[in-house]
Amino acid sequence: MEYAEFEVEYKRVSELIMSGHSDQIQPADIARLRELAAQIDDEDDREDALLEISGTEHVLANRSDERPSELLMHARTIYAEAERNDGTDAERLARAEKGIEALMGIENATPEEAGAIGSMEHVLRMLADALRIQLR
Repeated sequence: MEYAEFEVEYKRVSELIMSGHSDQIQPADIARLRELAAQIDDEDDREDALLEISGTEHVLANRSDERPSELLMHARTIYAEAERNDGTDAERLARAEKGIEALMGIENATPEEAGAIGSMEHVLRMLADALRIQLR
């Protein structure tokens, strides 16, 4: 299986987290992600998928019932735009790079917000790196 097949399901789960609806994610959703990740042919892609799942589990284990702050909602909006899957690889790379810069420019975050923003930035950096490889 290709990483892209895993990514479709992973995006569904990550979008629930980013939109503040992590309570809709069930243990079966995470089990399904692990099942899909185990089927990825490329070892590096499989490891990346498993790391993403671990990050998702960490977020879910540490979630709060509180509404996300305005700062975090702003970061999530930046992230959602930056990770859009439409357009050419070059357009996607440009969006990811712009998103990384925007997330890096967010100031006055609490430690918890900074951790969440850092996670979003990390995912965008991984996306950008993958797109750079595809553009070679």
